[in-house]
Amino acid sequence: MSTPHEYKEKPGACKACGNSPVNHTVSYIFNTLNVLFSMLSRRLAHTTILERLDTGARVLMDTLDIVHTRVMGKLGLVRWGTEVAQARTYRSQVIWEEARRRGIPMEQMFLFGTATDTYRAHVRGAWQYFKSIPLPPEVPQNSYLWVDDKLILKQALAELKVPAPKAVSVCSLAAARAAFAQIGAPVVVKPRCGSRGRHTTTAIETEKDLIAAFKVAKQLCHFVSIERYLAGPVCRGTVIGNKLVGFFEAFPPTVEGDGHSTVAQLIENTNAARHERVQAIIATGEHEAQLARQGLTLDSVLQNGHKISLTHRTGRLFGGVTRELLETVHPKLREYLEKAATGLDVPVVGFDLIIPDPEADPENQEWGIIEANSLPFIDLHYLPLYGKPSNPAAAVWDLWKSE
Repeated sequence: MSTPHEYKEKPGACKACGNSPVNHTVSYIFNTLNVLFSMLSRRLAHTTILERLDTGARVLMDTLDIVHTRVMGKLGLVRWGTEVAQARTYRSQVIWEEARRRGIPMEQMFLFGTATDTYRAHVRGAWQYFKSIPLPPEVPQNSYLWVDDKLILKQALAELKVPAPKAVSVCSLAAARAAFAQIGAPVVVKPRCGSRGRHTTTAIETEKDLIAAFKVAKQLCHFVSIERYLAGPVCRGTVIGNKLVGFFEAFPPTVEGDGHSTVAQLIENTNAARHERVQAIIATGEHEAQLARQGLTLDSVLQNGHKISLTHRTGRLFGGVTRELLETVHPKLREYLEKAATGLDVPVVGFDLIIPDPEADPENQEWGIIEANSLPFIDLHYLPLYGKPSNPAAAVWDLWKSE
């Protein structure tokens, strides 16, 4: 696999969006409608009408996409590229590179000369069109209609007896206060629908911080999730074909006190000693807010040996550390993740979970799955700072061997 430039996204004006900024108004409308649609889909989950509607909709959309693409192609508005390096995301790039290794022709759609994340691959004797990750038409996909909904996911996991933090969905500040009292501090506040940690606030201990976090989350969705806070690194378990094929562990940027340096000075020292593949920590309002929730400022002096996290965002892009642990993840944790994917009936899924030590018995730890991603960034498993990279793209293409 070739080594790409590591980061294709850049931070924008909104610090709460992190390195993947979105239009707030568009996201609010989309995420709110998605929650409403997810609730309806979940209620119809065990009915034949949902399966028929979903199958019919997919067939219709696939047909329209193909017809539209062909018409646009004849008009000269669409062309197909074969340069892997031009893939819009690393997720698509690793899929493409694995396709090449297997001799599967794959091309990228350019619309009006602009690269898109739409592709086609020639398998089973025909061109198959897809967005980033190719799924065979025969695999179950009904659960994708609701699995990204953070609250419904946790309800489904509870039915499967798979650990997840207690969560309440609210739409008003009064309901948020009630949920805070019910769950108990600390809590996490985030849009009920959304990804990449956008507009998420963690480790909330006071009602004042709850109010501020609620307003931030509300910018991206009418529905806000109040959840029990779990301590530990954020991990990603990617399950394909009901088998765990990647396990990624990401830590937030941290500093350790020496008894005389300020937090700002500790950040400078950490940046000076960082690995070349780790981005420098740049303190923003988000960092200052996280410090404030811990009763600290950039000028605070930490006691010797006292460690603190500077933001809820994890990974090398934010000054943290990442590891790939597929070969050493505890067998019971592996079983839980595969049980969740099987029970939810999702052929490709990325579970975000928080667990203090994924290599130790999960039964002796407080942990839980916090989100599911129906279109997971499988490329996370290819570029860890430490550990042996995994190859989930191989498992994606193996799904096509079933016929």
